[in-house]
Amino acid sequence: MARVPEMLREGADTYEQRNELYGDSYHNFGRVMIALFPRGMHFDSVEDYNRIGIIVQIVGKLGRYCEQFEKGGHDDSLLDLAVYSQMLRELDEEIRNRDEEIRNRDEEIRNRPGVPF
Repeated sequence: MARVPEMLREGADTYEQRNELYGDSYHNFGRVMIALFPRGMHFDSVEDYNRIGIIVQIVGKLGRYCEQFEKGGHDDSLLDLAVYSQMLRELDEEIRNRDEEIRNRDEEIRNRPGVPF
């Protein structure tokens, strides 16, 4: 069974390996997010948080790819980006479908005989 100091050493080793590959890209995350959302971010729903969670993953993977750009990129990050983009697409479609269902239901109610609006 691993003890806490051993786990921390293992974590430090992993950090050093990843930092050698990807650099301090985590220091750039805030600037990237501000550039993507210049009016700030406001989350009202579970769906908003789900979508921003995927965007965070996309930004991280794109940063990793860019760190390896001069060495020919980073294939694993490209595969992850493809997956994350389709996950985001799925969530977006769910929102659009839900909104359309609500509009259709509201229209159906408005068109009922005797509804005063």
